[in-house]
Amino acid sequence: MKNLLILIFISNISFAQTNALNLKFPKDPKISQKFQNAIDEQKNQFNWLDESNKEKIKNYSMEFILDKIDNNQEYGYLFDAEYWIAFNYEKIIPQLINRITNKKEVGLMNSADLMIFERIESGDLKDYGHGLIVNDDLFTIAGRANRLLTAVTGENFGSVSMKSTPKDLHILQEKWIVWLNEL
Repeated sequence: MKNLLILIFISNISFAQTNALNLKFPKDPKISQKFQNAIDEQKNQFNWLDESNKEKIKNYSMEFILDKIDNNQEYGYLFDAEYWIAFNYEKIIPQLINRITNKKEVGLMNSADLMIFERIESGDLKDYGHGLIVNDDLFTIAGRANRLLTAVTGENFGSVSMKSTPKDLHILQEKWIVWLNEL
């Protein structure tokens, strides 16, 4: 029985990996009110930016944003990505779901008052005693992808921590895949 359960789990992981590679945003999605509210909130916050920042963010390409998520330590790009995604979610959500299982550590710099408690405890992040609390490990691609998905969709299927295992990440990815397929 135990071997059967392991085989079923491995089959589900393989399905998630295969399916994730071919993810597409639906042509006529049924956007939930929660999803629409999250998009609207990001767009409203974007409107508070000064014009030069707005113009800069609007001109980013998906390739540029994905490169910053995958390779750049500057927190500012992740902050900008939250705004950019609100206007480009159809293109990038499948790409972010693909990244949920990628535990590559990129690092994080110039994060100001950002608080990721595991990273503060490990000494990787300074504690200023206040700031934005983030439950995802923004030092990794998986954590960044999950944070951005959560921000733009309003959904929360769990967090990516320093201790997340490949199994944990595949389960989280599968939840995002199911959500996308139900749109």
